[in-house]
Amino acid sequence: MLHVAIIGYGGIAGAHAPAWKLLEERGKAKLVAVCDIDPAKFTMKQETNISTGKELPPEVHTYTDYHDMLQNEKIDLVDICLPTPLHAPVATEVLRMGYHVQCEKPMARTYAQALAMLDAAKASGRTLMIGQGLRFALEYVFLKEKIESGEFGKPVSGVFRRLSGPPLWAWENWYMNHDMSGGCLWDMHIHDVDMIRFLFGEPKAVSCVTEDLYAGDDVVHSRFYYDNLAVTAIGDWSQEGVAFMSDYCIAFEKATVRCENGEITVYPRNGESTGEKWSPKLEGDNFFANELSFITDVVSQGIENNTNPPESAAATIRLCELLKQSADENGAVVSCE
Repeated sequence: MLHVAIIGYGGIAGAHAPAWKLLEERGKAKLVAVCDIDPAKFTMKQETNISTGKELPPEVHTYTDYHDMLQNEKIDLVDICLPTPLHAPVATEVLRMGYHVQCEKPMARTYAQALAMLDAAKASGRTLMIGQGLRFALEYVFLKEKIESGEFGKPVSGVFRRLSGPPLWAWENWYMNHDMSGGCLWDMHIHDVDMIRFLFGEPKAVSCVTEDLYAGDDVVHSRFYYDNLAVTAIGDWSQEGVAFMSDYCIAFEKATVRCENGEITVYPRNGESTGEKWSPKLEGDNFFANELSFITDVVSQGIENNTNPPESAAATIRLCELLKQSADENGAVVSCE
C-alpha cells in the first residue's frame, strides 16, 4: 500500500482526502500526513464549489512545514494541493527529492515552468501527474468513448460551459490576484481547454475574449478552430449567488449528446433511429477517486500513463497562453502551429 502525503490543505484537498480514504479501504493507498502553513485548516470545514471540507481523521499526522513532514514520515507519493504559483517550485523540489508527485491543476502558471517540471520528473525518474481530473470523470469518459468508437458518427460541433460565483474562500484571497491565479482562464476554464484537446486533438488556431471584473480574465469566451468542427467554450466566475454548474453539448452526425452537471441525455437524429432520447447509466466513483486511483496504479504497478501524461498537461498550459495572447489582442485568431 502506497503511503501518501498532502501538501496544502485548502479547498481542493478537502475533496482529495475522502478519495484517499476510499483507496485505503480498497488496500491501494493510505493518507498518512498532511501539511499546511495554517494549522486551523486541519479541523475546519471549508465549503467550496467541489468540496465539503471534511475534517481529517485523527490518525493522519499534521505538519506546518513540508520539509519536516517528508523527513519524519515514510512517504511514496506527494499530493500537491497548493495555490497555483507554488505548483512548479514545490513539485520540482519534491521530485528531485525522490518522491512521486500528483499535482493539482493548473500544472503551472507559465509554460516555461511546466517544462521545468517535466525536466525534473525525467531527471528524477519519478512519476509526475497533473490533476486534469475531467479525463477521469464518467460523463467525459462516455463522450471520449463515443468519439473514438464512431457510434454516433463524427462530431460536428461542441459547446462547453463552466460557471460559478467568484472563488473568495481561498487563503489570503489568492484567486483574486491575477498574477497568482491567472483568473478564470487559468483556474476554471482550463478544465474545458484541456478536455477539448483530449477529445478532439490540437486545434489549428484559437481566439478568445475576456472581461475583467475581479482578478482579470474572469469571464472567458474561447473558440477553437478545427477542420469541419466548430468548438466554443465559456468560463465565467462572475455569477455571484449562483451555484456552480457545468455542461456540454456535442452534435454528432447521428446524435446530439447533452450533459448538465454529470447527467447525460442522448438525442438521436431523425432518420437514424427511433428519435427518442435516452440517458446512459453511469456507474463508478467520482473523478477525484478515479484520478488518484489511476496514479496509484501507475506508481505501484508501473503501468504506462497514456490517459493523462504530464506532457499533455503542459500542452494545455501552452494553449492557455495562446488564448491569453488572443484576449490581449482583442480576440485575434492565433495560430497553434
